[in-house]
Amino acid sequence: MRNMTYPIWATTLLLYLLFLGWHENWRGPLTQDEIEKFSSHINASETLLPDQQKSLTNFMRSDNGGEFFMVNFGSYYRGEIADPDSGKMMSPAEVLDKYFRPFMGKALRRGSYPALSGNMLGGYIEAWGTSTNPGWTGIGIVRYRSRRDLLHLVMDGEFSDSHIFKKAALSATLATPVGIRFGALLSPRLWVALLLLALAALAQIMVLSRKGKT
Repeated sequence: MRNMTYPIWATTLLLYLLFLGWHENWRGPLTQDEIEKFSSHINASETLLPDQQKSLTNFMRSDNGGEFFMVNFGSYYRGEIADPDSGKMMSPAEVLDKYFRPFMGKALRRGSYPALSGNMLGGYIEAWGTSTNPGWTGIGIVRYRSRRDLLHLVMDGEFSDSHIFKKAALSATLATPVGIRFGALLSPRLWVALLLLALAALAQIMVLSRKGKT
């Protein structure tokens, strides 16, 4: 009877290992050769301002090989805007979607995904030593598997081409990387494991119950 359940647990273990293979960075921090390669692309970028190039370079050089989260603030233009491709009048959210969907499609293939998205419910409740709120309308947090994965995405030619949709949709934007020290939300490492264990246990119960009836 035990032999009947071995395939269930073997498959469960295999699926979780495949998930970890996608979700985790197994290559470690950026190498010096990679840093030099990415630096040349960053310095030649036409979409990054000098201070942004410096921030990205410093972020790259301090790589610890771990995951991080990019916190994105955005402020939509009011009313409809012209689509940069067709000239058709569309909502800013629809135009931004033309940037977001292709970008996230590539990000998912690199173990990166949206972690949180929401609309602003009000202005700054507490703030000092910072610029005036430009009218942020939403926030999005994206989990990146590694800095290497982000840099590959940023240097992708299609990213530069689709960036025009983001600029057309947002009157203001801000993106800054953060590392998580503590969080109450379960990491996918845990809830995927729990889900697979629950499904495997259910499958085992079904197999054993059918065996008991025969």
